[in-house]
Amino acid sequence: MTEKDNIQLAKQAIAAINAHDIEGYLKHLDESYAGESETLGSVHGHEGARQMLTTMFQAFPDVHLEVEQILATGDHVVSRVIASGTHKGSFAGVAPTNKKVSWHSCNVVEVRKGKVIRSRLYSDNVSLFRQLGVLPAQKATTA
Repeated sequence: MTEKDNIQLAKQAIAAINAHDIEGYLKHLDESYAGESETLGSVHGHEGARQMLTTMFQAFPDVHLEVEQILATGDHVVSRVIASGTHKGSFAGVAPTNKKVSWHSCNVVEVRKGKVIRSRLYSDNVSLFRQLGVLPAQKATTA
């Protein structure tokens, strides 16, 4: 696969998330898929990814990813996005707040033979948890 192909794969996976199409998302993952994130932990295979997306869609039923940038080098793709949604279900131990939130995320994936085999999601969870009211708001500093 070329870097251009890998970027297209990332765009298709993001489009599937935006459409809440779990099966459409899973078709981009290898059966051996392994993923990690701070809030959702380790994910393995299609069933783990299905559970992760189900949790996300229940917590943020209107979740949407806006692409800021997608870069590829060799078999690796980095997608920077702004995630947004309304917190309607439990997420990372936080009860629903009905607050509209948005936060930055960066997903680094490894592709082999046209399928994602590994990913690591880095998210601005401090910003997210501040918006949810779990962490105190950032204090203003004076110069």
